[in-house]
Amino acid sequence: MAINAVMTAAVVVMMYLASVLPTGRLGYLGVASVFGVAAVIESGISGGIMVYLASSLLGLIIVPAKEIVLLYALFFGYYPVLKSFAERRKSPVLGWIIKLGVMNIALTILIFAFETLFFSVSGLDFAIPATYAIVNAVFILFDIGVSGVISFYITRIHRKII
Repeated sequence: MAINAVMTAAVVVMMYLASVLPTGRLGYLGVASVFGVAAVIESGISGGIMVYLASSLLGLIIVPAKEIVLLYALFFGYYPVLKSFAERRKSPVLGWIIKLGVMNIALTILIFAFETLFFSVSGLDFAIPATYAIVNAVFILFDIGVSGVISFYITRIHRKII
């Protein structure tokens, strides 16, 4: 339980830094996701879910830029749990389908919310497909990077905690 509280606090700090510092916002959110990975490794999927929910709620209270919390909640926060779930499938292809499918659903929700709240991008016919292509490519790179961080964490850090 204590490790999940520490990971939650670290996630909230990363979200706060992403909201107040002018650059590297997605980088801070990526680091926040790594703390969720540690929670899943140390406490299982239930620990990862707890860190995600607690940090999302605390982020709404503490973090000044709510769009950062929204990005965390829609993309980065649940990702460690999703990755763990998807990669437990027997087929790696099915795992990728699950991860990319959920990410594209989240992106669709974000685009719909943006168009509803701000303005329509329907006049920019190339914008939506280009956005999906770029976000999917970045997501694949992010997933590969997180896999490397997981390997590093398990071989170097996990042994010292248990």
